[in-house]
Amino acid sequence: MIDFYFSYRSPYSYLILPRMLKLKNDHNVDINFKIVYPIAIRMPEWFDNKNIFFFIPFIRDFKKKAKKLDMPLNMPIKPDPIRQNTITGKIADHQPYIFDVCHMGQLMSNRGKGIEFAYELSTLIWSVKNWNSNHQLNNLLAEFGEDLNEVKESIKLQEKQLIEEIEMNQLDQKEAGHHGVPLNVYQGKYYFGQDDPFDDLIDRLIKDGVIKSF
Repeated sequence: MIDFYFSYRSPYSYLILPRMLKLKNDHNVDINFKIVYPIAIRMPEWFDNKNIFFFIPFIRDFKKKAKKLDMPLNMPIKPDPIRQNTITGKIADHQPYIFDVCHMGQLMSNRGKGIEFAYELSTLIWSVKNWNSNHQLNNLLAEFGEDLNEVKESIKLQEKQLIEEIEMNQLDQKEAGHHGVPLNVYQGKYYFGQDDPFDDLIDRLIKDGVIKSF
């Protein structure tokens, strides 16, 4: 089993999803999908004095990776799941989007559709304006046999439980030894990030006989 820690605001989490789904669907690897709140929620101080110019190299990098992977990615995100001052880096006290996104994702995870739903919702977030509109979400949930109104009501009723589950994922993530995403943990060792770390994970899975090739 692989523990896969995922954030709905992380472009790198989004970009690794097809490969994680390939492990699950084509190689029958058991993926334990674990949603965590973005680092902007868990560690807002990390963004102190980090403005848009600090992130330009990262933006260029994940745009390049998206193009290489042939995955849609449009910047800036509208709306950004995290409200943040791009000049000062300060995270806003009021966050109208990210908790709804994470709790919807956790609910769908509890219903056995977590990583698949994360891929489809992340694709919306990173490529479509007004991804959070009822129209977009209703169509997306319908693809999974879900009803938006029922999902919203279930989130309200189960909010405390959903928060506790995500916070437990975050504790597990800390115990694994790293706070970043995407993070894969296999046999007590963590693999943080994409490209080389993911290739190292694949090499380990092949060596252990879990998969034959990738």
